[in-house]
Amino acid sequence: MKTLEDDPNLGHNKTEKFPCVSCHTDCCKEYVIFVNAHDVYRLSMGLGLAPENFLEIYGAKDYSLGIKVKEGLIDLALKQKNGGCEFLEETKDVFRCTVNDFKPGVCKAYPFEMKNGKLSQMSTLMCPVDWDLAEFEKMMVMHLKKDESEWIFYNELVKEWNAKHWRQKPLSAFLKFMLDKVESSLIS
Repeated sequence: MKTLEDDPNLGHNKTEKFPCVSCHTDCCKEYVIFVNAHDVYRLSMGLGLAPENFLEIYGAKDYSLGIKVKEGLIDLALKQKNGGCEFLEETKDVFRCTVNDFKPGVCKAYPFEMKNGKLSQMSTLMCPVDWDLAEFEKMMVMHLKKDESEWIFYNELVKEWNAKHWRQKPLSAFLKFMLDKVESSLIS
């Protein structure tokens, strides 16, 4: 199956520009990019870096799913740099993702979401032109389902950590626990 990287004409009306070509990467600048365990694992492996090098902590948005660590009740997100994602790079007036091959699921999915079992564009679409949903439906539905299962895995992992393991442990202990759980899940 072709991807956007293989075919820049995929997913847009042939009479319009491909949305990412004329994009100013507003999504990478406007949103805090929250990540799950699989996102952190892929980034760690792809970059050869410990998660502490590219993660920031934020106060938990949802107290029932916030991670309990010595530092407080938190959520994990990518670090920001110069008003955008740390992995957003500008070259010759063009911004592009430097971790495209292993970027977080939410980044891969943007600007799509599943609503009532159907693919739709997010209501807060920042893209310069509309996407052709018919072209993307097959590919995006599969991706969004995978992303949803990764978030379910992450939420269960956080619940287990909070209930059984946290006892005033630092973020580094949670990150090790999280990466070990992802690795175990990939082996089984």
